Amino acid sequence: TNEEARARQDLFDLNRARPAPISGRDLVTIASESEFAVDRMGAVALLDRVAADLARRGRAAPNGSGPRILLTGCPVGSEEGKVVDLVEQGGGALVAMENCGGYKTVENRIDENDPRDPMALLAEKYLSIPCSVMTPNQGRLQLLERMVRDFAIDGVIDLTWQACHTYNVESYWVADLVKNRLGLPFLHLETNYSDADAETLRVRIEAFLEMT
Repeated sequence: TNEEARARQDLFDLNRARPAPISGRDLVTIASESEFAVDRMGAVALLDRVAADLARRGRAAPNGSGPRILLTGCPVGSEEGKVVDLVEQGGGALVAMENCGGYKTVENRIDENDPRDPMALLAEKYLSIPCSVMTPNQGRLQLLERMVRDFAIDGVIDLTWQACHTYNVESYWVADLVKNRLGLPFLHLETNYSDADAETLRVRIEAFLEMT
C-alpha cells in the first residue's frame, strides 16, 4: 500500500508543472485503472514507467494554457468523467483531484518501522483519510489549501453525486475556504451519472471558467 501511494503521488505531482503534462481525462483514467488493478505491484511498476517517461519527455495536456482547476468532492471513474470532460472542452486544464481516487490518500503512508500489528497500522491509515464521512474533518481543508498552492490552482470545482449527503454538507466549509480564505472562484455541482444535465453543466462550467 505504501508503494501504491508513492507511485500515484509521483505521477500526480508531475502536474505541478506548467503546462501540466497529464490531462484531466488521463488523470481520471490512470487513477481508476490503477486503483482497481488485479496485479497491484504490476500497476505500481506501470505508474513508475509512465511517470518516468513523462518526466523525461513531457507532453502538453489539451488546453494546457487555460485556467488550472482542482476537482474535489466525490470520486470520479473512467465512466463518470463528464464534469472533467466539460472542464477541458471549455478551455480549462484540470490539473489535480483531491477526491477519493486522487490526492486524498497518497500522502497517507504506514511507518514500516513501527513494530505494532500491521492490521492495526492499516486500520489507523484508513481511519485517518480526510473523507467527508469523518468528523471533524479539518484534514480535508488543510489538504485543499496545500494543493491550491502546490498546483498553482486558479479555481476549485466541488462535485457531489446526488444522495452523497456527507459531501453535500461539507461543501459549505470547502466554499468558505476557497472563496473567503483563498480568494479563488468556486463552483459546487450536484449531479448524477447520466448525461441528462450535460448541457446545463456545460453552461455553468463555462461561466465559471470565465471567472478564473
